[in-house]
Amino acid sequence: MATIEGPRLSFAATDPLEWMRTWSWPGAPQFLQQPILPGWTLNINSNNSTAPATEVDVVAKHSYGRQLGRISDALELLIEERHGKHPKDKRFSDFVQMKRDIDEVKKDAAAARIKRVVSDLALLKVLNEAEFKRLRDELRAALR
Repeated sequence: MATIEGPRLSFAATDPLEWMRTWSWPGAPQFLQQPILPGWTLNINSNNSTAPATEVDVVAKHSYGRQLGRISDALELLIEERHGKHPKDKRFSDFVQMKRDIDEVKKDAAAARIKRVVSDLALLKVLNEAEFKRLRDELRAALR
């Protein structure tokens, strides 16, 4: 397998943004988009929607995932109000368990993103202390 080698730079005393800018090659995409379901295509057309243009506009504003998440939150609340946190009906208990599993995945993903931020801040502290302090102060203000 062939590899592409980029410029070799010292990490010390290098502005991180400037260093990252050197890692671009002619023909490389400026932005990278990664599909949620690789290999899947979602087609909205007159075969599966009575108003495809409207559905495209809705999905652009609120993805199917966001729609399902909000519906799941509302349904979970209704089930708990009517049947408690541990419903006896298997259909409800299966749904509540699925919702808990999904919430756990979301919690783990959020924690992983925060760990990456902490790691990036530690690197920035070494490479550009002034920028580190600026961002640290912004984070402190945001967390108040």
